[in-house]
Amino acid sequence: MNKLKKLLLISSALLLSTANNTFAVGDTATGTIAATGTISSTCSVTASGMSFGALGTAGTTTAVSTVTPNCTLGTTFTIKNAGNNNYLLRTSGTGSGADSIEFPITLTSGSATAFTLANAGTIYLAGTGAGEATALAQTLTGTAVSSTGKNAGSYTGTVTLTLTY
Repeated sequence: MNKLKKLLLISSALLLSTANNTFAVGDTATGTIAATGTISSTCSVTASGMSFGALGTAGTTTAVSTVTPNCTLGTTFTIKNAGNNNYLLRTSGTGSGADSIEFPITLTSGSATAFTLANAGTIYLAGTGAGEATALAQTLTGTAVSSTGKNAGSYTGTVTLTLTY
């Protein structure tokens, strides 16, 4: 019986010593990762076409274009006409006086000053990017002059806008 008691006592001691023996992980420490990023300002611009329809000999014909910039949120921009004169030219024409019709552009806000490169210091469109394509409230109005003395045919033209941001 003594042997059994001794064996139980030794077994109990071994069990207790292994149960209290936890494996030490050691101390812990923390660190940080510095994270950085950059969003570059980007912009693009589109505009609806100016459709003058049938050009009249009795007077002028107007057409309106809506300008839609698409700039990174918070990016300020200006939009100016890259030229001083805007012309409709007869398709397959010579570009001479009888084959061209001028169409000055103004801001629809009521300014009578032409939206041209020469006036770009004071007459331009401006805004701040919304992060998506957003049409400007202010539009452009083109006024085609009388077609008296012009050759019959189809006329087309291009206006180049310069967006600066």
